Amino acid sequence: MSKPEPWTSGGRMQQVNAAEIWDLVYRSTRQAGFATAVCETLADATTEAELYGKPTVGLEHLFYYFQAVTNRLITPTPQVQLTSVTDVMSLVDADHGPMQYAYRQGEDALIQAAQAHGLALLMIKNAFAGGELGYYARRLAKHGLVSLAFANSPAVMSVGGSYDRLLGTNPLSYGVPLADGRAIIIDQASSSTARVNFQKYATRREAIPESWALNRHGQPTTDAQAALAGTLLPFGGYKGGNIAMLVEFMAMLSGGDSSYEAAPYYAGERRQGIGATIVAIDANKLPGYRHRIDSLLDQFRRDHGSKIRLTELEVNNRRVEVRQSLWSQLQHYAQKGEVPEA
Repeated sequence: MSKPEPWTSGGRMQQVNAAEIWDLVYRSTRQAGFATAVCETLADATTEAELYGKPTVGLEHLFYYFQAVTNRLITPTPQVQLTSVTDVMSLVDADHGPMQYAYRQGEDALIQAAQAHGLALLMIKNAFAGGELGYYARRLAKHGLVSLAFANSPAVMSVGGSYDRLLGTNPLSYGVPLADGRAIIIDQASSSTARVNFQKYATRREAIPESWALNRHGQPTTDAQAALAGTLLPFGGYKGGNIAMLVEFMAMLSGGDSSYEAAPYYAGERRQGIGATIVAIDANKLPGYRHRIDSLLDQFRRDHGSKIRLTELEVNNRRVEVRQSLWSQLQHYAQKGEVPEA
């Protein structure tokens, strides 16, 4: 199965609800050979990504998992191991399965430690592609926990002026719980934009901004295909590079591979083995903190025209639009275990 690019199929959209998305993800990942519990986690995470307007790490992202199973680059039935390092530090070995599933196996330990001690750390190693880091931040915010999450990924980006691929897009996220079931949830790559967006530009044959990437000769390029063959650039120049290195160092606390060591997403014979670190802080132990943040944000938004986005933590009643062609591809895969030509 060649790596599909579902965004190449434009055209009509259809509305679906959370239950329909969850069911389709569950059935298609079961067809791919993932264990039941892994399918349930992937269905949870993918459904949330769609409901929160992150389609590139939603239904579209599933095709990468299917390809990884075909190429034996991911463990569909991982034997995850959770180890206590200290009272406030836990380590999860993902056994080269999805990072979301590994996280869920350590989530209770992280929450309990944070609530008992005020602050806790969950480290993950030997994982495959972490999906949307905001997924972790939202789940922790529901427990009143402030969070920071760092994950590395296979090297596609320059840092420090290098012409070589040294770091991944290295996403980070944070979450700050607010009143009334809301939170600040930030999830972003350290690169100028996510790698999947370069693939979209390449497919559409559209130019990218000159500051986004270098070609394989180390020269700035506006050709998305040349960028994919070359190296991406951090956002904000060297300052973004500093953030990308911070993400790398934090993600490596677990003992997982560096971005430079990690195998590519879709090729080769070796598995990725990437890492992540999630920090949780119990804001409930800090009297008045949540009220002060609420008041500050309200002032920013009401009096100064700030467009800071507040995230609703319960959105299961939403309906979202997806491409009919994408939905049909996944329905076909769920039934036949193959991706039809777009």
